[in-house]
Amino acid sequence: MPLLDNPIAAIAFIAAALILLSLIAYWGAQLMRRRLDDAARRKLLAEGKAQRFVWLPDGIAHASYYRAQGTSGANAPVVVLIHGFSTPSFVWRDHIEPLTQAGFRVLTYDHFGRGFSARPRREYDAALLDRQLDTLLDAFDLKEPVHLVGYSMGGAVATIFAAQHPERVASLTLIAPAGLGVAQASRAVSLMRAPVIGDWLVRVFGPRMFAKTAEREAANAPQPSDFIASFRRQLAYRGYGEALLSTIRHYPLTGAGEFYATAGTAGRPVLVIWGEADKTVPFAHAPELVRLMPQATLYSYPNIGHDIAYSQAPLVTGLTTQFLTGLRGSGATLRLVPRD
Repeated sequence: MPLLDNPIAAIAFIAAALILLSLIAYWGAQLMRRRLDDAARRKLLAEGKAQRFVWLPDGIAHASYYRAQGTSGANAPVVVLIHGFSTPSFVWRDHIEPLTQAGFRVLTYDHFGRGFSARPRREYDAALLDRQLDTLLDAFDLKEPVHLVGYSMGGAVATIFAAQHPERVASLTLIAPAGLGVAQASRAVSLMRAPVIGDWLVRVFGPRMFAKTAEREAANAPQPSDFIASFRRQLAYRGYGEALLSTIRHYPLTGAGEFYATAGTAGRPVLVIWGEADKTVPFAHAPELVRLMPQATLYSYPNIGHDIAYSQAPLVTGLTTQFLTGLRGSGATLRLVPRD
């Protein structure tokens, strides 16, 4: 065959075939996922999987609002629960009832690109997620300062928001917070940061990789199968992997010390909860946080990892509720001693 007699032509043919197959896989992976459009949102609402969709300048956000049953809660303080990098707001399920029973209104939401919130085509940087929270509070007409509770990347979101909107934040509760440093990137994450190849890997293999990660995270959840099922729902819609990839490339998961320092100068109460066996956001960054936020009170626990927010939900929500109740003046004021 003429092609086989010309090695250069054969190599070029094989390369062209591989490129074509890569493009087919890339676009085919997109077509296999559903659009998160109005029809999808109506179905999610009808099935009880979503509670409320809110129109914001950057896209439609999925949010949930709770108060104690039988009460209006109009004057109750508001607690906003902010989830982390990849697992959406269902991670807070075991925290909501204790907080509402303690007399707080509770607002949870999915970051853009996660859960059932829109996947806007833009950089997922600090400005986008800060603007989402700011406009979400406006959409719920929450003019009074709110109590922010942030887990993992949500801790960075809460801290950056407090630094840039001090008048809107009454207190911070940070659970294994990112922003000061995270674990060294794996080879897979390093590849994702690379242009083109990272986009291809996330589009084609991302859902499988993220689902495997969720299965490992779910091992210590109270109901692992429910955790995995809830996590997988967001993978059915286009844009999830791309949003995570953009976050890896553009969001300050590390190097956000200036925001912690700025938030620390405000003097507002800060509670920090951390597992000392955390391999995702290492506990080694805790001393730096306490230095930047000298008013912070730190509770840390040996042999508990990054999943502390849901694997130890009674512990975390108990500390949070006690902390917030003390601030409100309707219970004993906390006197916690920061760890050295």
